[in-house]
Amino acid sequence: MRTLGAAVAAISLAALVAASPASGFEGGGRKPSEAPLITVGQRYTGQLNNHENDSNYGGYREVAIWHLPPMTARDVITVDWEAAPYTNRPGSFPVCMVFSQGVSDFNWGTLFGGADCYSLSGSGSAHTEIVAQEPNSTSSYLEFTSRAEETDPSDYETYPYSFTVGPILHYLGLAIKPVKRVNANGVIRATANLASGAPAPDGLPFNLAVTWDGGGSASYTGVSSGGVVAFQLALPETAFGEQATLVVSHPADGTYQGVSSPKAYVKVARPKAPPPSPCVLAERRVLSLARQYRRLVRHARRAHGLSKRILRRRAAQTKRKLRAARRKAIATCT
Repeated sequence: MRTLGAAVAAISLAALVAASPASGFEGGGRKPSEAPLITVGQRYTGQLNNHENDSNYGGYREVAIWHLPPMTARDVITVDWEAAPYTNRPGSFPVCMVFSQGVSDFNWGTLFGGADCYSLSGSGSAHTEIVAQEPNSTSSYLEFTSRAEETDPSDYETYPYSFTVGPILHYLGLAIKPVKRVNANGVIRATANLASGAPAPDGLPFNLAVTWDGGGSASYTGVSSGGVVAFQLALPETAFGEQATLVVSHPADGTYQGVSSPKAYVKVARPKAPPPSPCVLAERRVLSLARQYRRLVRHARRAHGLSKRILRRRAAQTKRKLRAARRKAIATCT
């Protein structure tokens, strides 16, 4: 499929060469203020040339500038791009690509001069992944460039190129909250945050992978809430007493980058007894009040005078509580 895609790109670029005039700059801007804003996922085409009188950098390079959507530090974009080779040097390409941030009409040339230039492979195409460095940058650009030093019209050439910018994937930081010991039915928590340090949005899915000696493994899922992801464990007996390795991950989803936490190591303890159910608690309440009522009635029978009246009154109060507790137990356990 890669070879077929490169062939199709080469055909389309060859068609562009045939349709283009001998000279001419197409696509992009000659300075940042003229750069068209790129739409993610859309295919763009342009054309450079080697004419010295058409250069816009240092008198020897022609540069086409394209404005990227806003990006912040650690954001990642991918650029799928193609260009045609030199007509007299197959496999050698005149166009390369530069990524710049924080540029303006006044400083772009200075920053361009020190920037790395991404080049093409022998197929004439490339899948280039770029990581943003500046926070909150609305001045991020792609720059396609070629040498432009020829003065003799017989040596003039044109250099078509095309490209697509993939979705901007935002950074996620991910770490497991440290614990030394966890019950086999306990809870593991991880923190997820953005490059700014703010909590990751609620509802993002994450996976927890657990492995232990002997080839045992288990996996669980959870979603973020307030920047925290909780995983309810249900580890088998083979994990009891073992040292387990934990890794939390989030796959790339078109908005956020794929990320895995550093490994964490915990000792797995036997399951903790689950808390009693509401029904059991209600029945225990009934039993406790019944015992209390019988005890008060027994003491009231043996008492005399004021003590007898007080005990009878307390027994009546307890009897009312007992009736209410029995009704609640019936409703809870039904």
